[in-house]
Amino acid sequence: MIFIRIGAMADLHFGPDSMKTYSALFKSAGDDVDMIILCGDLTMRGLVEEVRGLVETMGNARVPIVSVLGNHDHESNNQEEIMDILEEAGVKVLERGMYITPDRSVGICGTKGFCGGFAPSKIAPFGERILKMFINETYKEANKVNRALKSMKADFKVVAYHYAPIRETCTGERCEIIPFLGSSILSDPVDTFKASLVLHGHSHNGKEKGSTLMGVPVRNVALPIHNRRYCVYDTESFIPYAASESK
Repeated sequence: MIFIRIGAMADLHFGPDSMKTYSALFKSAGDDVDMIILCGDLTMRGLVEEVRGLVETMGNARVPIVSVLGNHDHESNNQEEIMDILEEAGVKVLERGMYITPDRSVGICGTKGFCGGFAPSKIAPFGERILKMFINETYKEANKVNRALKSMKADFKVVAYHYAPIRETCTGERCEIIPFLGSSILSDPVDTFKASLVLHGHSHNGKEKGSTLMGVPVRNVALPIHNRRYCVYDTESFIPYAASESK
């Protein structure tokens, strides 16, 4: 297996005054890691001009970049055009398919995810139609990852979400908003197909490290909890877990 260094970040919220900051950040990351994973909320309001500015700064990275969208990227209903712009700039958008390194050492799949709370208090699809529609959106997102992991052929499997798949990495947030930060429904495919690592954002006041019920490592890479710096994860450091699960 070939080990790589992953640079991960979320909640960039790129806006009119962000060019200088992110040009420096992507240049630094490009010199430091082998791949960059963006876990959503790339833009402030989901505007086309915001994502165009962001991809201009990404040119300083010169390493593969993969991404999922976040809720902010859906704000102006431009998500399809945002994904088009990202792909035209060479970014692999995981909502449109997984990314696997040429040597199949690392595979990455993911999607935005959605909310609904965490076991044992997650919302069930019961009662009013509008509530069923709400939580079925989360199941729909989880099923995308379920299908991707089921077919993925890679030594080290990474799942990228925007919303959190576990409550643990939301520790520190106000209890009233916890159900809107993610859902344990998103952790089900991760545990079923034994992913090696899960990355997410969205929880600005949470904590970095946690794990799913089956012990899959989860990392919250939201920039606000990392002093506006990207996180670096060496895939080799997670191999003891991955190796034990493959036996």
